[in-house]
Amino acid sequence: MSDKPNEVTAEITINADADTVWRALAEGEQIKQWFTLDARVTPGPGGSVWMSFGEGMEWETPIEIWEPGRHMRTADPAPVNLAVDYFIEARGGETVLRLVHSGFGADAWEDELETLDGGWRAFLAALKNYLEHHRGESRTVAYFRHPVVVLPRPDAFARVLNAFGFDPRAVLHSGDPYDVTTKLGDRLQGTIDVVKHGVNLSGRVENWDNGFLMIEIEPGRGQCRPSAWFSLYGANGSKAPALQARLTELLTGAFAGM
Repeated sequence: MSDKPNEVTAEITINADADTVWRALAEGEQIKQWFTLDARVTPGPGGSVWMSFGEGMEWETPIEIWEPGRHMRTADPAPVNLAVDYFIEARGGETVLRLVHSGFGADAWEDELETLDGGWRAFLAALKNYLEHHRGESRTVAYFRHPVVVLPRPDAFARVLNAFGFDPRAVLHSGDPYDVTTKLGDRLQGTIDVVKHGVNLSGRVENWDNGFLMIEIEPGRGQCRPSAWFSLYGANGSKAPALQARLTELLTGAFAGM
């Protein structure tokens, strides 16, 4: 998170040119390959970005700044002026992307800011994975959002990690390799890109042709909502329906009896 209490920042270096990174941020079909399940963009200042994670989670945000290859800002003035800035800089044959999510009030809820911090870092890692390993391929997402559970987030996080085969007592770090087998027998090998204990664990899944897994515990006051999102590319997309059924069973089993 930023040193500023009302701002979330994230930065990543991508092995792609600035125009390629820009298109991944500014074109609806490209956004769908690393971020939301669906997206549409009306380009230019005064245009808008519409996105959806399904299940009634749709939103549309006006575009305030549109500088291709350099800077885009989306901002929603109501009820508060929340803005997301994407700053793009070509550097030594690579591109540095810096994201700033700002406009939170002084009374911003810490759990929500922690979720946004972990979520944005995970999505930028997913963008890097897409552009470096699957550029031009279509993404299919297997996912499950468990119903709300009355548990502290760290407890829910530990249950989900255990279901995926991680040791919930282990101290995990970004950059750590992992090799786990879920309770339903799926082997997952790769590298952790983002870990915020109690909130988010995300990373590349190398033995699934560099797919991308994000485990997140969505916040709530006195409760939370566990979820898992697994991005598959190319021919692996045909495995998504069966994998989604196993993710559903895995998370349901982790909270059985509650």
